[in-house]
Amino acid sequence: MFSFIKCDNVQVWNNFLEKEKASQMVTIAHNPCLGGILSKTFGYSAQNYLIKKEDEIVGVLPTVTIGNKMVSMPHFSYGGPILKEHSLDNFDMSLFFKDGKYEVRSFNKLSKHYSEEKISCILELKPTEDEMIMTVQKKLRQKIRKVAKMDFRVVSGGAELLDDYYKAFTTRMLKFGSPPLGRQFFKNLLEEYENGDVQITIIYDGDKIITAGFSISYLGFNELCWSGTDDEYNKHNVNALLFWEMIKTSIEKGHRYFSFGRSTKESSQHFFKKLWSPIEMPIYYNLSQAPGTSIKDMEFLTKIWKHQPLKTSQILGHYVSKYVY
Repeated sequence: MFSFIKCDNVQVWNNFLEKEKASQMVTIAHNPCLGGILSKTFGYSAQNYLIKKEDEIVGVLPTVTIGNKMVSMPHFSYGGPILKEHSLDNFDMSLFFKDGKYEVRSFNKLSKHYSEEKISCILELKPTEDEMIMTVQKKLRQKIRKVAKMDFRVVSGGAELLDDYYKAFTTRMLKFGSPPLGRQFFKNLLEEYENGDVQITIIYDGDKIITAGFSISYLGFNELCWSGTDDEYNKHNVNALLFWEMIKTSIEKGHRYFSFGRSTKESSQHFFKKLWSPIEMPIYYNLSQAPGTSIKDMEFLTKIWKHQPLKTSQILGHYVSKYVY
């Protein structure tokens, strides 16, 4: 029988996952500091749990409460429990959540109700850039080498790049009619993220921002979480260059995995990521009840959102994204 114990001891949490990462994928969403950052930004209530079987720690579970619903983890692709080998076989998500509502994002099916529209593409990194580039499909490899020779400027850093990154990110979100995460969320990540790295990477044409990405790492897992690209430069494959620069940085820092983040299955983004020869990991949104209509599915709201000034979308996005995660 499993029991769930509140965990405020970061060292115990990290030590458990440090051992588990050798046998399974531990993602950025399992960093114990994220709950506090989400709480500070959105006013959620966060709690990390140790999962015990008898007196042995067999797993961990990060959670955030939004209204009367527990989510693991909002605004990130992943979450859910990380359990020792074989413990997952008898694990039932409803034992923990009982009669409450929940949404748990995981590489595993943990509920009789779930959505499986999303997929994550993840590279297991080679020791060197030369070895890594040879795993990429030939046509894409040629495109990367071509754009790398162009007179674009690649800059990586932190808070000093936030304004430029946020402009690129929110411009892209406005184009697609989606509320952007607020600037404060990214500022909080840059200032308070622990147990790993946060990095902004921007590619410029002169002084013009042409693509930008925001990446986060934890225990050897590095992910490009959010990005934005100027459509005018798609013909130059600057997205591929952005990915490649982040992959090179991941290798330099000794990470084991680089994640492109989640995509909708069989979408254009998914097909592009497949060119890198990744591990494809389905993401299950495990739910307490059968999925219904989401605000994200209401196309008329998307059309309305597109027709507002960028500044207004940035201001409103901070408030809307508390509930659209």
